[in-house]
Parts: sequence; C-alpha cells; structure tokens
Amino acid sequence: MTQADETRARVQARVDRALARAALAPGMTFAEVVRAVEAAVDIRLTVVAESDTATWGTLTGFLAYFPDRREGTIHVRAADAPLYSQFAASHELGHLLDDAHCTGALHERSSVSPHANPALTTPEVEAELVAEHVAHAIAKLMYTSPRVAELSW
Repeated sequence: MTQADETRARVQARVDRALARAALAPGMTFAEVVRAVEAAVDIRLTVVAESDTATWGTLTGFLAYFPDRREGTIHVRAADAPLYSQFAASHELGHLLDDAHCTGALHERSSVSPHANPALTTPEVEAELVAEHVAHAIAKLMYTSPRVAELSW
C-alpha cells in the first residue's frame, strides 16, 4: 500500500465516521442538515450570510467555533448562489463532524488542491479533504434529483 493509498484510506474512514455521526438522510433540507450536525456535536450553529466580503479573496466560508459556549457560526458569502454557499457551509460542517474537528488552518479553497498548498501540514491537508468529501456527500443527500437542485438556483 502506498502512502497515497494510506492517506485515502484514513480520509475515507474519517468521512464515513463523520457522516454516520450526523445520521443524515437523503432529501434533507439544508436547515435539517445543520440541525442534524448540531445534534451530533452538541452545539448551537448559526449560518451567517456576510455581505461585506471584499477582503475575503477566494475564501468562500469559514467556521468560528466556541467550544466553551457550545456554539459556532459559519460565515458564507451573501452574494453567492444558495447552492454554492450551502456547499461552502457544508465544508465547514464537515470540519465539525470530523474526528479531529477543525485544525485551525486557514485554507482558501480555489482551483488548487490542498495537496499543492505548501503551507498545510499532512494532518491539515487530511482535515481539508475530509471536510470536502463530507460537503460532497451532503450535496448528494440534499440534491437527490435534478429537480430538487433546480429549486436552489
């Protein structure tokens, strides 16, 4: 088994545990997904659509987590289409559901893979991959048919 195979196996195991932790079901709305994650990690979550994002660069969303208060906020761009901002928020939900939670690393999603970002350590890259895979799984659950997806455009 190569190092890449080992990484993929570790990431997939974490993704599987994250998704099982939230008990997500096909056809859930985004609000239902957020509530399921709240219940899974025992925190109160608020998704905030930010209008002043001129300084965000390629950042599409971020998580502010306050474990002492058992609450968190996910900030997304208000100007983005709902489908896109929900995906960005789902990525942050993936960090919460992950075994390691968020590593605290600032990673700006772009066309560059987290593997190509020299500022990220291996655990940080794996955390980003887990969150991204969870976001894709959430999208597949929410948009189980093309008609449902059209309603969010």
